[in-house]
Amino acid sequence: MIRNIFNSTTTTLVSILTFITSTNVMAVEKPSGLETPKLNISGSSSFNSWFFNNDRKLLRKAKDGSPCGFQRFGRGQLFSVDDPRLRFSVDGKLDSGMEYGLVFVLEPSVNATKNARENFLFFGGSWGKVIVGDTNGVLSTMTFGGYDQWGGTGFINGGDFDRVVNYTTGVVHSVNLIGDTSRDTKATYITPRWNGLQAGISYVPRTEHRGEDDINSITSTSSPKKPFDTDNISNAINFIHKFCNGFEMALSASSVFAARTHAEFSGAVHRRKTFGYAFGGTFSYENIGFSAEYGNNNRSREFKNHRVNAGEFADFGISYTWGATKFSTGYYYSWRKSLALNNSTRKAKLSAVSAAVDQKLAPGLGVYIEYAFFDMKNPGARSEAKRLNKNNTCDFVGGVPSNKANVFVIGSRLVF
Repeated sequence: MIRNIFNSTTTTLVSILTFITSTNVMAVEKPSGLETPKLNISGSSSFNSWFFNNDRKLLRKAKDGSPCGFQRFGRGQLFSVDDPRLRFSVDGKLDSGMEYGLVFVLEPSVNATKNARENFLFFGGSWGKVIVGDTNGVLSTMTFGGYDQWGGTGFINGGDFDRVVNYTTGVVHSVNLIGDTSRDTKATYITPRWNGLQAGISYVPRTEHRGEDDINSITSTSSPKKPFDTDNISNAINFIHKFCNGFEMALSASSVFAARTHAEFSGAVHRRKTFGYAFGGTFSYENIGFSAEYGNNNRSREFKNHRVNAGEFADFGISYTWGATKFSTGYYYSWRKSLALNNSTRKAKLSAVSAAVDQKLAPGLGVYIEYAFFDMKNPGARSEAKRLNKNNTCDFVGGVPSNKANVFVIGSRLVF
């Protein structure tokens, strides 16, 4: 009997040990795709000292004709901390090869009400890449232009020149197409690159909406609002090739359109649908780079009852790098039909040039100096300002007449 009990107990123990051993083997041999994704942290920030001079300021007046005071800068100096960012990326990969992850980009600005700049998920594999959330679309990530060569603050593309330059009312002063959804909540698909070609598409159900923000009411006129799109779609295709002699070429074509463009509030004048396109290219050989772009906004978001358009622009950039030093120069020109008296049109234009020298001091650390000159003309500036007013208060009346501005910047940047 004792032998039977011993044999039974032995059998039970062996069974338990066998189960525990097999469980441990299964734990050791679990698929790598079940491992915890890795966290990566990066970031950047820059400190700039601006010296500026504007010929004209913005003059606002009240209903009774008394001035509300001059607004914006005339001339002087300004310290600023620009584009501080912390990027947290959680990256994982399945056994099948599919990559996935989550990205947070925080903007630790001392005056920001919301510090999250970007927040999105991504999934990628041999079939391409899908990105969903609050981040830039293909108009920003797949296109090329003169801005690829611009150093210093980034001139019109990256520099915060609206801090110190009083842009003339009605002139185009951006390398982005009207309708570019910036970091509005969207879904993006990008194909794999095939023989140098790659295509992408971004879809936004409603622009001017991001993250957990409530949809703004368009029935109130009590606060300034912007026109917005529903079913906004942007497309881009690019081609990248490196020749055997060291010459590199990158070309892009992009467009944006919306199924419907809405006025900024209920009862406002109807707007034309968003539609624009751009072509760009970057060319480099050894230490020399050249880039150019042309963009056409057509009549995107303009009032239907006015014979004006949203403008066209061209930008160029040249750079030369020797060792740790980079010299770059840029040129930007825009033109459009603006509104004048009696619903006639006038030509509004902006011409701007820049030059910058960047010096690397250590990995991720650099300093730069930059000079930029802006020449802006719009004979219909006051008429353009008037049509932007919902009422004759100090909020919008006046506008900035034709203006010239000089800006000199000394800055430093840290990227990690």
